[in-house]
Amino acid sequence: MKKILLIDMDGVLVELNSENWDKKRLEKGYFLNNKPIKGSIKAFEILSVKYDCHIVSTPVWDNPDCWKEKRLWVEKYLGEKAKKRLSLTHNKHLFKGDYIIDDSCDHGVDKFKERHIHFGSDEFPDWESVLDHLK
Repeated sequence: MKKILLIDMDGVLVELNSENWDKKRLEKGYFLNNKPIKGSIKAFEILSVKYDCHIVSTPVWDNPDCWKEKRLWVEKYLGEKAKKRLSLTHNKHLFKGDYIIDDSCDHGVDKFKERHIHFGSDEFPDWESVLDHLK
């Protein structure tokens, strides 16, 4: 049985333009139009062979379009099958998994019972370092 790997979207799979974040995150089209982080799509493909990969992301609650756009982004960049592996939540610690890859400790990541791979940290600055660790 494959180990379960949970992967955050914003700042992990998706490159966010953080300039004017408070305003931009409320705009229609913002979440759909962001590009993948370098290496994230290839890493997802590689990891999906070895792990049971699921995407867990926290939506912007004041932007109902965010929910739809995140789902469409996953389908656009990760494919038809990946869209059924997306869960939007404010409580990531409630999900079962062996690892979670996230760029923050917010939204329940700090309460996650298993291994947090802190994306963007000194230990895991990019997807290459994450792949080296998980291969």
